[in-house]
Amino acid sequence: MEKLDCKGLYAFKEGKIKPFELDDKKTIMCGIPGAFTEGCTKKHLPGFAKNLDKLKEKGVEKILFVGNNDVYVMNEWNMQHGSPEITTISDPLAVFTKSINKDEDWGDSFGIRTSRYAFLIEDGCIVKEFKNPFIEGVLEEI
Repeated sequence: MEKLDCKGLYAFKEGKIKPFELDDKKTIMCGIPGAFTEGCTKKHLPGFAKNLDKLKEKGVEKILFVGNNDVYVMNEWNMQHGSPEITTISDPLAVFTKSINKDEDWGDSFGIRTSRYAFLIEDGCIVKEFKNPFIEGVLEEI
């Protein structure tokens, strides 16, 4: 398996915007169309935040949420609706999103966005795409 190329991904770390790189931890990576949108804010992110213990019991070491909003918006969204144990990642130009074929054109009002997904990543490689990307599907399929 080929390791994911994280080109185009950025995170807010130590008060600065820095390029994001995957480590070798067992990780769930979720894609979202947009921070502060209804489904992402009311269901997707909080579902994972409320079930961190269950995910840890299944050996998951890290949770990532990727969206096309800027780093500051992704960080604030997680602070308001998620958990400090979740890392939010910005793909502002959809470089990463396009490289994994998870881009959607939402037209003039919303532009190119990340489609909703959830992957299991091990050693920097995608090993599974969950059929249902919300917490219920991930817990059922992992």
